[in-house]
Amino acid sequence: MSSAMGHVNAAIIEVNPTCKESRLSIDGDQIMNDLTARITITFRDICKKLDVPAKIIDPNSKAKTIQQTLLDDVSGQIHPGEICALMGPSGSGKTTLLNVLAGRKLEGVSGTIWLNNQVYEKNMKRMFGYVLQEDIFFEELTVKQQFTCTALLRLPKSLSKKDKLAQVEHVVEQLRLEKCSNTPIKLLSGGEKKRVNIGTELLTNPSVLFLDEPTSGLDSTSAVLLISVLRELAVKGKTILTSIHQPSSQIFQSFDQLILLADGKTIFMGKPGNALAYCSIVGYQCPPQYNPADFLMDLVNQDMSIRENLKEIYVQNRYFLSKNQSELTEAQKCLIGEPTENEIDSLNGNNLQLALQKKENKWPIGFVRQTMILFSRNWLLTSKSQFSKLNIIQALCISILYGLLWLRLDFREDTLKDRSSFLFFMMIFWPLEVCFQGVLSIPSERAVINKERASGSFRLSAYYVAKCLSESPLKLVLPTVSFTIAYWMANLNPYFPIFLGILAFLLLIVLVAESFGVLLGALFRSVAEAWVTGNVFLIGSLLVGGYFIDNIPSWLKVWIKWISFYKYTYDACLQLLFMNERSYQCVNGYTIEFCRNNTNGTFTNHQALEIFHVNASVGINFLALFGILLLFRISAYIFLRLIKHGDARA
Repeated sequence: MSSAMGHVNAAIIEVNPTCKESRLSIDGDQIMNDLTARITITFRDICKKLDVPAKIIDPNSKAKTIQQTLLDDVSGQIHPGEICALMGPSGSGKTTLLNVLAGRKLEGVSGTIWLNNQVYEKNMKRMFGYVLQEDIFFEELTVKQQFTCTALLRLPKSLSKKDKLAQVEHVVEQLRLEKCSNTPIKLLSGGEKKRVNIGTELLTNPSVLFLDEPTSGLDSTSAVLLISVLRELAVKGKTILTSIHQPSSQIFQSFDQLILLADGKTIFMGKPGNALAYCSIVGYQCPPQYNPADFLMDLVNQDMSIRENLKEIYVQNRYFLSKNQSELTEAQKCLIGEPTENEIDSLNGNNLQLALQKKENKWPIGFVRQTMILFSRNWLLTSKSQFSKLNIIQALCISILYGLLWLRLDFREDTLKDRSSFLFFMMIFWPLEVCFQGVLSIPSERAVINKERASGSFRLSAYYVAKCLSESPLKLVLPTVSFTIAYWMANLNPYFPIFLGILAFLLLIVLVAESFGVLLGALFRSVAEAWVTGNVFLIGSLLVGGYFIDNIPSWLKVWIKWISFYKYTYDACLQLLFMNERSYQCVNGYTIEFCRNNTNGTFTNHQALEIFHVNASVGINFLALFGILLLFRISAYIFLRLIKHGDARA
């Protein structure tokens, strides 16, 4: 095959199958405002092989891994202005081929791909739009909010904000989403969500659009409407490749090209109208009045021997096509749809040159701008969830309950334990509440973030900084309100600076607990695993926090107390509570030994503090907590970057 192609002056993507992470050689980037780029994709002998655990394939195997072939010498050509359907049973390699052609998941891939006559490089993926099968969004956003955020992130900085918003309006109109443009995505129908999914990719005006089973889960009317939208895009010169499982007869006939796969190999490639004629020639006749798509799918699903026969016949036809020996093979060539050498040669002179230029930056906009846009989106999403009616009611009820239970404490000896218990239990509820919110935070967003980063929307660092800056202040509001109400109802210490100091430490431990939750969410794929780990650590921290037990075994005491962020907060709050000059009334030496021999009948704050065995200063406790906060935040980012729980781009 290589000798037949040797004289062709075309751009080639060579993927090294021996590398752990295959890489497409890239030399250029798309000028994003070039609206006329038309791309023909030609691919030859695409293979993908992966080493999988042997136990998955054969439970009795003694080997560690087995090489599994996902694609085997798949070839074809897709033209601008056409919709090419990729059909085959489940596991046939449809999504795998889409990913390879789109420059994704290239481990274990080998083969050759031409993109007009330009060299294909990694940053050229910005010319592609990839529509996943799942409609993954932040569903609290409206359609227009989703499109606006995507446009601001993915369109180049050379375009003004006005131009980007105009593109949003254009896509809304193009996909017939005007009536639901201000509707939250979670309230849309399946067909509308699918069009929003497509629209998110269309905002960058891609020259090539890949779609993974876009009609899956749609009724027939919505599916036909969706394909008609794709037809309008194709008419405008876009190259469209879509996988589809079992289309209706009407949808099947609307495709321009068909690639039929089975077990990772090509069975047919050509015009859909020729598929039945081809099957008839090779010995498989479609019954009258039978949906061609159903017939083809039944054919490849029926029997392995039939699939093997079809694959063998196709390979033989490809061999004769490469030799170009007779009129008969030319007829078969037209039937199968293999690109001729003349067609490949014409790529060099058909004025389909890609408008490319070198760019210094791999991102459409800079880090600061990315962070600002993501901050705005995350602030909107977090404020909606954080200040829901249930959360507000919960905060008010908790604060009033605390205030009533500790209502108007007198400044007496027998209320010292009550004051310390108020502080400690305030430190329990809000940090735990925010910690478990943090555990859920990253896992609940992971699918959306992976999808957006795979499309080259933003840096991971920009997402993480925006997340920290937007969520943390919002998560401090309800604890502040709750503590303020309960504190003044309990009459802990009326000196206002003392209140501010204790509040500051409460908010600091809330941030530490949130950071710990985010760390667990980044570290574990399973929320259950994160919760179990978090529960063990938090319960341990509470037990050694200084309220429940003082006499810890010496072999534990030397280290376990100092990893508890509750210990630092509790000690600091006690020191602040008993910092100013205030007298307490003795009650028969109930708590303090000093009161038993005290003729004045009173004792001071400093004497009260002695019974709690607090050593470190407020400043040291603050520095320790702040250090733990930084440790958790930095560790969470490192794990988020290093541990790939999905398809996020490096």
